Amino acid sequence: MKTQLDLFRGRKIAGALIAATLLLPTLAHHAGAAVQDTPISLTSSSWNADVVYATNSPNDTATTFDGGYAWDAAYASLDAWTASSGLPIAPFTNSATNTEFEFQSFTANNVNLFSGGSTGGTLTLTAATAYDNIAILAASANASNHVANVNMTLHFADGSTSSPIPYNIYDWGGYSGATGALPNSVDRSTAGSSPTMASQSVLDTSNLGDFQMYETDFNLASLGYSNKALTSVSFSAPSSGDVGIFALSGYANPTQPPPVQPAAPNSAVPLPATLPLTLTGGAFLALAAMRRRVRSVLR
Repeated sequence: MKTQLDLFRGRKIAGALIAATLLLPTLAHHAGAAVQDTPISLTSSSWNADVVYATNSPNDTATTFDGGYAWDAAYASLDAWTASSGLPIAPFTNSATNTEFEFQSFTANNVNLFSGGSTGGTLTLTAATAYDNIAILAASANASNHVANVNMTLHFADGSTSSPIPYNIYDWGGYSGATGALPNSVDRSTAGSSPTMASQSVLDTSNLGDFQMYETDFNLASLGYSNKALTSVSFSAPSSGDVGIFALSGYANPTQPPPVQPAAPNSAVPLPATLPLTLTGGAFLALAAMRRRVRSVLR
């Protein structure tokens, strides 16, 4: 009888050991500091306009974002901010949220730009991935009450879509109560209705360092969409004004399969991937102690 009881206890502890092992990655995520969203790779078709002047490149052109103006990169080097203002060419972190964003090249299309009366805009992921959270870096101009109201729709690999999600995009010139995501505000320069060369632009000296972009987070886990592989994010057109989406970041759902890369024509079907389990030093010691306890019970 004692032997059977000891065996039962041993199996019970062993089962708990296996369960604890499987839960460790999730527990480690929630027990740590705030998770940093990182840049999500998007297809080139996601960017349809160049509205940022690469001001150290006189041959660069930019299209108007706000009436007769465009963003002025004003960077002194390729990987640092100027002493006053500018946009980083390298990834940067919004210190308030610990979210990392990355701009597109300032000498190419670098924004998803759409206006009132248009069909809206779409960001397309290069690899379908399930996300717990996504963060959007954007700004608007010329909208009523300095905020553009749009609806965002999520599109998934299984062909389904989310319900329309309301999204407010604040004016780059400032909005009461909205906190900018850039480490410092930036400048703007003149731009015509068609692309204008940086060497022909004029800095708006009456509004130096007055313009910002804003981060908005969407918790897909709480919305019930974190178990679906995201393929694209679309936006309806605002009733008025211009909207610019400059970057997309996110935190992938660790319990879902890895990103799905588009298969090349006639490519072989890949074998199922395995999910490696990495234990921290503390977790390893805890599991070792449980293992010794199982052995002592089974003796």
